[in-house]
Parts: sequence; C-alpha cells; structure tokens
Amino acid sequence: MNKRKRQDNALYARTRKWAYERDEGLCVLCGAMATEVHHIEFRSHGGLSNLNNLACLCRDCHTKAHGSDAKQIREILKERNKGITWQNEE
Repeated sequence: MNKRKRQDNALYARTRKWAYERDEGLCVLCGAMATEVHHIEFRSHGGLSNLNNLACLCRDCHTKAHGSDAKQIREILKERNKGITWQNEE
C-alpha cells in the first residue's frame, strides 16, 4: 500500500464517524437509516476522505451512487456539502 493510501485510510477512520454524526445516521438522499459512508469524488479518481467529500447513504442509494446515476448523484451530493462546515473537520 502506498503512503497516500495509508494516510487517507487513517483520515477515513476519523472522518467517517464525523460524517455519521453530521448526517444524524440517515441517508442524505432518501432519509432511511444510513449503513455506509460514500466518497462523493471516488478515491480511485483522486478523492480524499475529507469530511466534505463524504456522505452517509443507505445500501440502495449507495448502489445507485456507483451505477448509471453516479454522475447526477455526485452533483447532488457536492451541492449539498458545499455550504456545510463541521466543528471537527481539519
């Protein structure tokens, strides 16, 4: 594992908890109980685990966020997180 991946994994271990708190444990798309934390800009595309790049999603919405609606969902999530600030974010 390269250094960037190790550092981002350590960051994700902290920020995913903050994302659940911020989103109150609910899917930000449909309001169901969130089961997963989604990277809005995929890590494989250079996205990091900063809190503004994370969104809590239920399993169904997470599947859609990686499917044919991925681009549209990414834009919705980016817009949603644009004005959000969080006390724990670095």
